[in-house]
Amino acid sequence: MKAPANDNLFQVRKKVDVVVLSKHRTGQFHSTVAKLLFLAKRGRPNVLLAVSFLTTRVKTPDMDDWKKLLRVLGNLKETIDYDLKNTCEHIENLIWYIDGSYAVHEDMKGHIGAII
Repeated sequence: MKAPANDNLFQVRKKVDVVVLSKHRTGQFHSTVAKLLFLAKRGRPNVLLAVSFLTTRVKTPDMDDWKKLLRVLGNLKETIDYDLKNTCEHIENLIWYIDGSYAVHEDMKGHIGAII
């Protein structure tokens, strides 16, 4: 099974080297990423990192972004029967995991995320 994203998730090609998606495919990209964001926030946190990055690319996605989207969709297809189970034996022992990566985009923006 492939992970939702690979090591080049945050890599973006220079504007000279990119193959920009057509207007129709850009609309499909934007719509699919929005739907995945809804899904990732509510029931599939394993794809949230990849989807969060893809949300930053909806304005002018390129072919690399399209391939990253297809990888996420492929992971969801492979794991369609996986169950997500949230349990808590002791509510007073909640644990937060927080991660951040800074200046990973050309405009020096970063990503942060947290999960309980």
